[in-house]
Amino acid sequence: MLDFKHELHKLLQQETQPLPQDELAEIAQAGRLMLSSLNKKQSDISLQVEEIYDIVGNMDTAALQEALQAEKGRAGELAAAVVGLCDILEDFRAYAAGAGEPELEEQARLMWKNAGRLLERCGFIRLGDEGQPLDPEIHTVQSAVSSPVPREHVARVLQSGYRHLGTVVRRAAVVVSKGMEDIADE
Repeated sequence: MLDFKHELHKLLQQETQPLPQDELAEIAQAGRLMLSSLNKKQSDISLQVEEIYDIVGNMDTAALQEALQAEKGRAGELAAAVVGLCDILEDFRAYAAGAGEPELEEQARLMWKNAGRLLERCGFIRLGDEGQPLDPEIHTVQSAVSSPVPREHVARVLQSGYRHLGTVVRRAAVVVSKGMEDIADE
């Protein structure tokens, strides 16, 4: 017959660690080991983050700033080209208005209107409308005339101005009204 007590005693002697006396103490010990491991990993990660900050802080930002300046230059050149093309359209519209051909004038008006829509989709806003109050931020006064338009309002737009993404690219060249009082004197 098999002696269970003797066999159990033999197996217990082969164990390298003593059997836990209290299960809570065993769980607490496992928790302490896990916290110790997590603290070591957190310390390693903190060191790596510090190294990354050091690397980023020591990076040469001159190349990045140079690329940014080049891009700003290209954007400025494109804005100038857009304004130049709009000037050509505006000149054609003025020519068509004085040509005495209603069909040509209508086609020029449609081109001007369609160009305005395209500009707005690209972030450009045309500045300078007849009848609007004078605004030094968007208007450059070329002269003043007596007109039925209220005093210090735009009587005529000589050249449209443009705003691109909130920045005035060019102010509108305008003729400002002196009001009606000088018309009676003429």
